[in-house]
Amino acid sequence: MLKRASTLLALLIFAAALSATASPASDTPALQLFKQWLEAFNSADAARITAFWQKYGRNRADDRAAGDLRLRSMTGGMTVYRIEQDTGIHLVVLMKENRGSYSESTMDLVSVSPPVIASMMGHPVPPPQSSASSAASDEQLASRVRKHVAAMKDADAFSGAVLIAHHGKIVFRQAWGTANESGRIGNTVDTQFCIGSMNKMFTAVAILQLVGKGELALDKPIATYWPDYPNRDLASRVTIRELLNHSGGTGDIFTPEYQAHRAETRSLADYVKLFGSRPVAFAPGSKMEYSNYGYILLGRIIELVSGEPYQKYVQEHIYLPAGMVHTDSRPESDHVTDRAVGYTRGANSMTPNSDGMPWSGTSAGGGYSTVGDLFLFAEALQSGKLIAPEILRQATQPSPMRSDYGMGFYVLPDGGYGHGGGSPGINGELHILPRTGYMLVALANRDPRMATDMVDFITSILPGRDLDSKMHP
Repeated sequence: MLKRASTLLALLIFAAALSATASPASDTPALQLFKQWLEAFNSADAARITAFWQKYGRNRADDRAAGDLRLRSMTGGMTVYRIEQDTGIHLVVLMKENRGSYSESTMDLVSVSPPVIASMMGHPVPPPQSSASSAASDEQLASRVRKHVAAMKDADAFSGAVLIAHHGKIVFRQAWGTANESGRIGNTVDTQFCIGSMNKMFTAVAILQLVGKGELALDKPIATYWPDYPNRDLASRVTIRELLNHSGGTGDIFTPEYQAHRAETRSLADYVKLFGSRPVAFAPGSKMEYSNYGYILLGRIIELVSGEPYQKYVQEHIYLPAGMVHTDSRPESDHVTDRAVGYTRGANSMTPNSDGMPWSGTSAGGGYSTVGDLFLFAEALQSGKLIAPEILRQATQPSPMRSDYGMGFYVLPDGGYGHGGGSPGINGELHILPRTGYMLVALANRDPRMATDMVDFITSILPGRDLDSKMHP
């Protein structure tokens, strides 16, 4: 009996040792930290998220927590779908959002002992391994988009407008849903939707126009054009190029400090008064961290160099030359015919997003436009009417810090470019695809990723996509 027990014990020990040998290696430092962040993020607990960033971030825990909470509201939480890359200090993860969309998150550590996060960012991506086949023609493409929208029901029903153009010809344009619930006004193809950060394209084009005229230089610091900027260290170190590609370390504007002064923060100068003394968050040019404040600074530089208010400059030098008569950034308090109200998902129903909106649009985002006007912008941009083709080519090339962003434009995998925008009750996408000749725009007065998902779906079924993917893997 004792011998049998000894034999059994030995077998158990051997099995345990074999199991330990066969088990996967433990998570890397980056993955361990990412999982801690994800638990805090999914909890939607502001104190817990802030505590994470206070412990592992290098600065601005409140800002990061505020951004995470906005993202949590938009996505409904996330889970890890697949680890794309993990070196121990550099991690890329494909995430599935609880509302059905996908995104890619990247985390970099500056050290592992103690663990400190150097940067963390994310961006939407199409669903993995899409099984959708290409449409046979533009007519079939339009039919499939209509069927796709018809299948979206209840709270997920599409509310917005879509335009598809091919080689400069509009092949599909349609609107669905409600622009104003209280007035029972439906969306039309001429409805003006808030476009969020899509305004950054206009700001970038304005800056590049001034560069083309020799009035600005991309690699000169802010102080060259703004000698009395409040934080002289920042102004002497951050360049125009770094503001454009979000590598200046200038931070966000949607912070607790902004929320406390939202009602009186109206002009670009007001934002500078609020954040102008803030130092850089990291060495300029060392990494990319999306910065709305950087685009506020670009807008103010446009004012200082051109001698015109930002809105007047873009109106005269971008909107009018392109024929964009339905694009503007008037105050939210103004009554504008055909302007949609944004609706965000509440606990039990959709509610207007008006309480969280800025006073008006700025050089960082928040203006209003139509799908037709954004088509005209894309046409003017590609024709060289707004900036020289060589300058556009430079702006739509990947930056050294990130392969999918240039100077005011996202760089798309298929050789295209564009920009999106999103916050509660707001979502929009413009994709310009020179290789195939397609231009896609979707605007929605609902939470992200309603318009983004629509553009992803259309991209996945574009005519010739199957052949194009074989020729350009």
